[in-house]
Amino acid sequence: MKKLKQLSVFKFLILTVVFFSILSGCQGEDIVNINPVTSTKGIFILYEGAFGQSTSYDYAFIDTERDTVFTNVFQNSNNGALLNSFPDGMLLAGNELFITSQGAYGQPGSIYKINAETNQLINSVNAIGNNPYNLTVANNKIYFTNISSGKVIITDMNLGILTDTVAVGDSPADILSAGNNIFVGKQTYAFERSLSVINQSNQVSKIFLQGPPVALAQNSGKVYISTFGYKKLMVIDVSSTLITDSIDIPISQAGIGYLASGSNNEMYVLGTDTAFQYMEGKSIYKINLVSKTVETGFSVNVSGTDVIYGIDYDSAENKLYIAIAKGNNNGEVRIYNTAGTLLKTYPDIGGKYPRRFAFKH
Repeated sequence: MKKLKQLSVFKFLILTVVFFSILSGCQGEDIVNINPVTSTKGIFILYEGAFGQSTSYDYAFIDTERDTVFTNVFQNSNNGALLNSFPDGMLLAGNELFITSQGAYGQPGSIYKINAETNQLINSVNAIGNNPYNLTVANNKIYFTNISSGKVIITDMNLGILTDTVAVGDSPADILSAGNNIFVGKQTYAFERSLSVINQSNQVSKIFLQGPPVALAQNSGKVYISTFGYKKLMVIDVSSTLITDSIDIPISQAGIGYLASGSNNEMYVLGTDTAFQYMEGKSIYKINLVSKTVETGFSVNVSGTDVIYGIDYDSAENKLYIAIAKGNNNGEVRIYNTAGTLLKTYPDIGGKYPRRFAFKH
């Protein structure tokens, strides 16, 4: 009996050590409860996640009819399956949600096709390109940039057929379908400061600019390009693909970054606090594209250590959405009207470094 009791105590100690080892190993990771999410009307928010925290790579859904936030939607709707690291591109096409994940630096990444109602995976390619970043749809095909390879990869809508690979210069990032062409921007650190234009034959022409074209948006038949660090919007005619104008943005920040196209002849611009470094900031400005002026009565700002990590505009609801990163804490989403009045705040969207929006009506 004595030996048995001693053995039982030993087992208990071992199990205790194992339990606390597992518990401590989970620190910094979000615990996911498997609970499938049905998304009808609302907003998808992709979060980039934190380095080394595999469960932080996911997206949320704000159900606007129930005013409810559902977090870690992909994991909860796919039996705990994880997206590849650093998901940075998201696009809603019909009832299908497409997401790109960069993966490890300089290595192949992933692209996913997801049912936008059940949030269940339809198809994925888990070793494609080099650091897939952002994507667009045109000609019934998916076009997505690859930061590390200097290329745009084109697949069919089912991700099953690789249609073409197009070289566009180093560090391609933002991408936009406008008119009959695909416009490709660059990362802030790109050596070649060119905007690439892919025509319907997948031939490439380049427009060289003063600074790297980090963000693209379409408004009233024109493509607007944010030249990072130079506080200038370049204007390109969609049909001719020629530069037709430029707009100076005289703000106090070091540069300009992300763009969100508002209603006709209005553009929202993120002021970046560091030139030639990060695409984040604390202030958003509203630009009148006709008068080429910054609207003085509009003010959207964050304070403290918070930074604006993404912006978008819902043209159906006429609302501006901003994604706020809070370091190692979960991010926040704020909604504004066109006058800059705060309408709603979601202080915890369940993930770190929220980046992209997609609106489901």
